[in-house]
Amino acid sequence: MYLLEVFLGALPEEITKMASLNSWIMIIAAVFLWITFVLFGIIAKRYERVLRKKTEWQFIIIAPSGILVYAILQLMSVFQGNLKMPVSTGRIAYSLFFLSGILSLLGALRFRKVVSPRKGGFR
Repeated sequence: MYLLEVFLGALPEEITKMASLNSWIMIIAAVFLWITFVLFGIIAKRYERVLRKKTEWQFIIIAPSGILVYAILQLMSVFQGNLKMPVSTGRIAYSLFFLSGILSLLGALRFRKVVSPRKGGFR
């Protein structure tokens, strides 16, 4: 980023405002996504308690933790005054976000398998 500033001069104020606004929106969206998956896990827990079917709700609650770690790393980057996360931190954050997304999808598919009605009636 420093080389860019040397060649182009100081970054215009609109660009820095837009980049920081983008970062804040991404942090808020990641936190909302994490809250959504935690609420989904709580619903799965209640479903398991009421209908006595194993839903693996613990996995559904723990799986999106990488999304929260991503939001925290992004927040740290914003507070340090960076327009983007450093490359090493970005790799860790995006990898955790991706892995968390895959694990959350697996948890949701497992829950769907439990709650979807079976075809063919009772067996």
